[in-house]
Amino acid sequence: MFKNKYPLFKRGGLIDKRQLVLLRDNSEELLNLMYMDRKDGIIKGFDVISNIGKREIIITKGVIKYRGSLYWLNKNHRISMPKEEDSYILKIRLTSDMENRRYYIRKGEVILTKEINVDENEIEITRFITRVGAELRNDYKNFKDLKRDFNLMEIINIKYSSENERGTLHPKILKMWGLEASRKENLDVYDINFYMNCLQGEVERETIISYINIKLEKTGNNYTNEELYENLLNILENLGNERKKTEKKRIVPKKIVID
Repeated sequence: MFKNKYPLFKRGGLIDKRQLVLLRDNSEELLNLMYMDRKDGIIKGFDVISNIGKREIIITKGVIKYRGSLYWLNKNHRISMPKEEDSYILKIRLTSDMENRRYYIRKGEVILTKEINVDENEIEITRFITRVGAELRNDYKNFKDLKRDFNLMEIINIKYSSENERGTLHPKILKMWGLEASRKENLDVYDINFYMNCLQGEVERETIISYINIKLEKTGNNYTNEELYENLLNILENLGNERKKTEKKRIVPKKIVID
């Protein structure tokens, strides 16, 4: 037996501390239950958008899980694009503490750094290499274009929350792969099943690894995100050319004249 308790607010009634605590705890408990199987990483949002006109990087609002707790950015955040040529990582540093013994604060700090490392309490948002004379973009033309030498906001190394401790690939990456694979001519039952999963959204890391091992006859189980991407790119190129579109010709029956 279980019981869900909700406070009632009526005209002329007094609001006590217990009602306010219920109002707070019920919403947080529901959110925690929704994502109880997820490990640390991005759950939703925190996408990056390039505003070339204003030379800004926009981080969209979203939800992150860290150490069993949810952190959310409730409005888009903007930072200036770096002017100096170098390699950068844009990440969120997560902390929690008490403030004046009245509030329990969960904080996320946006950090742009040249140090190519992500600490345990940090979640990567994007990484890129800047070069003067080219604009920083995220206009991925195809799956292969997800990784370029410079001036591309790369999302391959993002830790997207899943049931696996290491997370999984960003759904945008998988959907892009699925769309391209669906148009190929040399598909078997494994390819069809996997690209359909990719088109539906998130795919668990174990599923991606199993598919890679079957297609490439490998036995690994500890691939990095970059290795997952490179293997999926290899498979995509092995699936051959895109299917040719066959035009349906309209057949007009010959007229029969009867005198």
